[in-house]
Order: sequence, then structure tokens, then C-alpha cells
Amino acid sequence: MIKKQQCVEFGQVAILVVLFFALKYKTAIWVDVAFSLALVTVLIPYLFFPFAFLWLGLSKILSVVGPVILMPIIFFVVVMPVGLFRKLMGNDNLKLRQFKKASGSVMHVRDHVFTQDDLIHTF
Repeated sequence: MIKKQQCVEFGQVAILVVLFFALKYKTAIWVDVAFSLALVTVLIPYLFFPFAFLWLGLSKILSVVGPVILMPIIFFVVVMPVGLFRKLMGNDNLKLRQFKKASGSVMHVRDHVFTQDDLIHTF
């Protein structure tokens, strides 16, 4: 169920979008439209009910599509090929090949005293 507050929020977003067009195209008609939207948002926000309903429905659909569909696609298209390429190149930054092969540790010993210069150019 769409509440009055959600209709008001949609009206505010619509005002921001119209003001963006006003800044981009530098015409007074966009400012007039933004002012009209502001009046509607304050006086009768329920006029935005159908738009708020569609907007919130779209957000619910995207909240399912994003994590369930897009994230695995990004993983298999970007992350996995990079990992396979690094493995083919022989990179072993985690030293997994040396792990538990000997009694020593695979961790680096860092006996470094940080100075002021280390904090100036961190990268």
C-alpha cells in the first residue's frame, strides 16, 4: 500500500528531475513546471499515487533482479576470468602452494617502522 509520505517523496524526486532540466536547458518553462509540481506535492500529494506505485514496484523488481541475477553475471563475466587468468599466469599471492608444505610460516615478517613520509604518499 502506497502511503502519503511515499507520494510526497515521489513528488520531491520529480521536482529535482525537472529542476535538473531547468539548469540544463536554461528555459523558464521547466522552472514553472517545477513550481507547479511543488504546489501539487504540498497540497495534494495523492495525485502522484500512480507514479509512486509504478516507481516503488520498479524498485521491488530491481531489488530482486540485482542480487539474484546481476551479481552472478558480474561474478562469472568479470571476477572468475580474472582469477583464472591470474592462475594461468602463475600468480600465487596467497602462497597457497607453500601452505603446510614446511614447518615455517608463509606470512611475511614486517619489521617496518612507519614514518611521516609513509602517510603522505600512501599509494
